[in-house]
Amino acid sequence: MINIQEDQRSALSAWHSALNTQQGRRLRASLRRSHTLNEVYLSEGFRSLLLRTHTLWKRENQTWRFTALAIVAALAAHVSESSTATPFAAQLAQEKGHRQVMSVLRFQRLLAVRSHEELLRQLRRAVQLLGGNVNLLDLAESVFCWCREEDERIRHLPTSRQPTEYLRVRWTMQYYQACDSADITPPAATVADTQE
Repeated sequence: MINIQEDQRSALSAWHSALNTQQGRRLRASLRRSHTLNEVYLSEGFRSLLLRTHTLWKRENQTWRFTALAIVAALAAHVSESSTATPFAAQLAQEKGHRQVMSVLRFQRLLAVRSHEELLRQLRRAVQLLGGNVNLLDLAESVFCWCREEDERIRHLPTSRQPTEYLRVRWTMQYYQACDSADITPPAATVADTQE
């Protein structure tokens, strides 16, 4: 299921481009100073995005969209260049030196996230590990998927998705396929590693 339509993607891209101009620096700075979702909600940068994307977040019985958009706004402030060639999860598996950008253990922690605040922290760290060169539109779609799936889980809503349509499964497949194509053998995480 697509959460962000083409016109909404264009609006998000235009807003992100504006953040990287001289006039947008103040908006970007307000988002970068925001360390929690409440701070993001109150930031000038987020308000500017809200005004451009009414159709994306203003939907009845889908309040999770507001939170998803706030997370995307906070992450976009750290994205210096948006590349669309590689999906976000596959970017995390790219080789940097002699290892992946994001280690298997850190990737597993990202998959295990259960709160919006923790998702924001983990994804902000991922964007930093990528040096700000991120597939922003894929990341935004992923955040919206995560928030929708979490809302469905909390409200015990029935779903009719195939297993491969769930975000965590899709991210896992993209990450490990990128490892395989780069001939990187990620070390297996032990039980002790996952309990850190």
